[in-house]
Amino acid sequence: METEEKDYLYYFWNPDHEDWLREFAPLEKDKALKGVTPFGITDSKKMVNLADFNLEELMCAVDTIRCYYGSSSGRYHKFNEDYSSYGLKHMVERMLQKITKGRINYVSNGTLILAMHLAGYKFQRIPGTPNCLFNIPKKSIKKMTDQLPEYI
Repeated sequence: METEEKDYLYYFWNPDHEDWLREFAPLEKDKALKGVTPFGITDSKKMVNLADFNLEELMCAVDTIRCYYGSSSGRYHKFNEDYSSYGLKHMVERMLQKITKGRINYVSNGTLILAMHLAGYKFQRIPGTPNCLFNIPKKSIKKMTDQLPEYI
């Protein structure tokens, strides 16, 4: 008898879209996030519009960041210039592809920015790009890359 193998999402993530909207609603009022779109950060003064984002990707990205990078302790103040939001998004995508058995294999740059913000990291825009830097220690990034040897 063959048993169906359930992915990580089956056991751990609540699939209720309304719950996600309630949980993420404060993002739409957070002035620090002005200009964040799914494509990254822009010069726009518009507030975040959750309707533009895939909330399942956001939920999964936040959980993955908290699990593998850890939540920001607030003690690390230096912005890590080795990894932009674009580079970190690829790491999170690979981890999600691994733990969800391919169900989620894409996370937008803007989703990564929102997820890192929700995990407590501060960000700084890289001028002239949709990317930003975070106050994430190298050891936190190493924690995830150690789980993804093919990433190196």
